[in-house]
Amino acid sequence: MKHIVQVLTDTNIGGAGRYLLNYVKHFDRSAFRVTVILPQGSQLIERIQGFEGVTLLEAPYMADCSYDKRCVKHLRALFGKIKPDVLHTHACLSARIAGKQAKVPVVLATRHCIEPLPRGIKALASGFINNALCDYYIAVADAVVDNLIACGIKPEKIKTVNNGVEPIRLLSNEEKAAARTRLSIKPEETVFGIFGRLEPVKGHKYFIKAARQVIREGASAKFLIVGSGSLEKELKERVTRYGLDDYVLFTGFVADTTELLNLTDIHVNASESEAMSLSVLEAMSLEKPSIATKNGGNSELIRDGEDGLLVGYADSASLANAMLRLLENPDVSARFGKKAGEKFRAHYTVEEMVNHLEKLYREVMQK
Repeated sequence: MKHIVQVLTDTNIGGAGRYLLNYVKHFDRSAFRVTVILPQGSQLIERIQGFEGVTLLEAPYMADCSYDKRCVKHLRALFGKIKPDVLHTHACLSARIAGKQAKVPVVLATRHCIEPLPRGIKALASGFINNALCDYYIAVADAVVDNLIACGIKPEKIKTVNNGVEPIRLLSNEEKAAARTRLSIKPEETVFGIFGRLEPVKGHKYFIKAARQVIREGASAKFLIVGSGSLEKELKERVTRYGLDDYVLFTGFVADTTELLNLTDIHVNASESEAMSLSVLEAMSLEKPSIATKNGGNSELIRDGEDGLLVGYADSASLANAMLRLLENPDVSARFGKKAGEKFRAHYTVEEMVNHLEKLYREVMQK
């Protein structure tokens, strides 16, 4: 039985954390045993504790920190004891250095996002170091492959394993009606939902500008903003300034978005940069159509005019027009949603992701 060690530095549960959580739920326990190393205080600790076949370890010096020489020393000694066959890292340079020093047979790293490109001497140094410290990089979308190459990673070191998610539970009509009542959403109102951290890269201000245009057109709609972050106060002030307090609902951070995704009629992703949006995938699992910016992995998930709509980043007018198009044409919206669901079930389930990832583990261990 091969030993897979997963290392994640995040203390919160973002995209990488959800990726890891999905893996430990569904990995092949007949072929692998898994050790997960998390920083002290990680929100994932409680979620991962108790999974069969999983050993959970907490490490110092790595909370939201990719590199710390003390962490390298700690992990090097730990890897010498637990003997991984494969070390799979997520945004943890310390673990990659320690893995090479401890002579772990295979060191992998998944890139979960589109990263800014280094420039000049820094680009050359970054490419050299990252190629030396990792046997293979895993890209969660084709757009990430391009980003890795642009960052100096050798193409032959890059493997693609698309993101996958568990399907969101479909609520009954009675459950959805009760939830709409709790949120003061009228039966005739179309609900647009945006899910993600309230940070500049997610484009919430353009979602709010588009909402203002949709309401000015006389549409009957509500707009859910699900998440928390540094822009919360600024975005709420913008909503008030636009006179949208009766139309825009801020939910704050929600650990389980099942109810809110079920309430959403049309999912929106307004991000400046996306690798492969988990919220788009979850909307697809419920056969909800998405309107998304045509950046990164969004254009891989959505075929414009076939199973959703794509718009430019920071183009609130085009976003509003796309919202109005689907709001005014429920048959088109339903058709897009059905096709999105079919695509999800064919390519983006968590089982598909885990199968591809474990196929990769087997391949790299044989080399």
